[in-house]
Amino acid sequence: MTDFVLRMYDTLSGAESARAALLAEGFDADQVEIEAMNSEAGPVAGNFTVGNSSDHSDHSGVGDSGNYRDNFQDVRHGAVIKLVVAVDTDIGLAKATEVLDRLKASPH
Repeated sequence: MTDFVLRMYDTLSGAESARAALLAEGFDADQVEIEAMNSEAGPVAGNFTVGNSSDHSDHSGVGDSGNYRDNFQDVRHGAVIKLVVAVDTDIGLAKATEVLDRLKASPH
């Protein structure tokens, strides 16, 4: 039976480093999958619809700057890159977990 080890990363480079470490430990490339988890809903934190400005305008474009220049301030994305390792044995599961734990990925 196949089991899976899942980790989430904030950056693609973090996930790629983890993948490289797994490959160096003997995992096959087809066992390790990286997927970007972008959402059409936008960022998980930050005010991107009405702006972050303190100018109290309605941002309608009439009577104010109208350019929404403040809208993307302080937008933060959470863990958006998923790394999945497929393993067929308890030994493989333990090894993948140990490699990823060493790299301080967020377990999910």
